[in-house]
Amino acid sequence: LFSCKQDVKETSTSEAIKTDTLVKKERVTPTQEDKDRANSVLTKLMVTPESKKFTNYLVTAQMTDDLMKKKGPYTVFAPSAEALDGLSEETRQDFMKPENKEALATMLRQHIVEGGLDSATLVQKIRENNGSLALTTIGGTQLTASRSGSDIVITHSNGTKAIVGKSDIQGSNGVLHIVDAAFIQN
Repeated sequence: LFSCKQDVKETSTSEAIKTDTLVKKERVTPTQEDKDRANSVLTKLMVTPESKKFTNYLVTAQMTDDLMKKKGPYTVFAPSAEALDGLSEETRQDFMKPENKEALATMLRQHIVEGGLDSATLVQKIRENNGSLALTTIGGTQLTASRSGSDIVITHSNGTKAIVGKSDIQGSNGVLHIVDAAFIQN
């Protein structure tokens, strides 16, 4: 018995190229700058559940590049989601309007200080300065750090007090502390 059918299967050139392309994919090695951005204080804000609303505000105000790409270091006293929810409904809605982007950015800048201040450094500097440490935000607002028992208290120039809760979340260009109040200039 003879068969006329030939079982030889040919591979087309395009299939071979496609296969070669998938197999020979090059691995990209991240640069130090890529690593720093991936570990920036903005990234820490994004992955910390308590600061997600603050991060949303940073995105709305188009301030993300400052905390991701700039070297810093920065200390961010990010109000918790509960603190931001404590603002009036009208204030929260106003911040989200495009025409109020600058007012939102002004509020956000009142929570960011130049310099990397972890909680141990804050406590040490508070002691060295007779119980209070003056800080100037990147928005030009004055904050005062002090102690109340074992708590670190940050007081805004308008009198609003915030207690540092979750703290010392280190990024490549700064440190993040979660506070229980939002600072709004009157």
